[in-house]
Amino acid sequence: MRVLVVDDSPAYLAACVAVLTDDGHEVVGVGSFEEGRRLLAHDRFDVLIADVRLGAYNGLHLIALAPPTTLTIAISAFVDGVLRRDAEQVGARFILKPPNIAAVSALLRPPSASVPSLTRTSAPA
Repeated sequence: MRVLVVDDSPAYLAACVAVLTDDGHEVVGVGSFEEGRRLLAHDRFDVLIADVRLGAYNGLHLIALAPPTTLTIAISAFVDGVLRRDAEQVGARFILKPPNIAAVSALLRPPSASVPSLTRTSAPA
């Protein structure tokens, strides 16, 4: 799978890229909303993993720009029910940071009969 990871924490970004690459994914990691937006506009990704807080921007806006067929995962270091609800409203899974990165990688495996699909079924409003 082609995966775009957008996170302004260099250490977390490097760890995500390393683990997901080791798991066989083609991973592009960038550190800003602007870079993520540019890549989404000009390239195709199967998965977008975005930090909710990206400097002055909100990673959920980036997720809303992703095509509806892109599996989206919002990550945040903040326990916030509103952020979780907002992420789910734009079709993203919400995961607290720092998650076990291997667990994030497990979300990218093809769904089995017992695991619901994580691909968005409609474009955000």
